[in-house]
Order: sequence, then structure tokens, then C-alpha cells
Amino acid sequence: MKHNYTDVQLISFLYNECDLFEKLEIEFAMEDDSTLMETYAEMKQGLKVLPSVLFSPKKSSIDAILAYSK
Repeated sequence: MKHNYTDVQLISFLYNECDLFEKLEIEFAMEDDSTLMETYAEMKQGLKVLPSVLFSPKKSSIDAILAYSK
């Protein structure tokens, strides 16, 4: 039976956020479906060009939360 994978499933595979069964299932499907493999490769390439950004709250925000929690 052929399964159609969504972009969301491929993204979770790309970020290693899927369970082992789904990971193996997608890997197996990519071996047989060149279109799926191409889509995955495009997503992987897109991930490489995205800037890696780290977000952190301002100290004043943390202080306000801690003061409120007292």
C-alpha cells in the first residue's frame, strides 16, 4: 500500500522528531519514491540556508516573571 506523506511528516523526519517506526517507514518510502526523496532533499537544502537563530528573553522580562511568582 502506497502512503502519501505530508510536508509536516517530512519536516518532523528532518528534525528527528518522529518515532522510530515512522522514521523507518519514511526511509523505506524514500527508497521507492523518487518524488518523495526529491522533496526531502529540497527541504534539507532549505534548512541549510536558513540562519540559525537563538532567542532569549530580556533580563527585565525574567525579573518581572520572578517578581510576580513571589
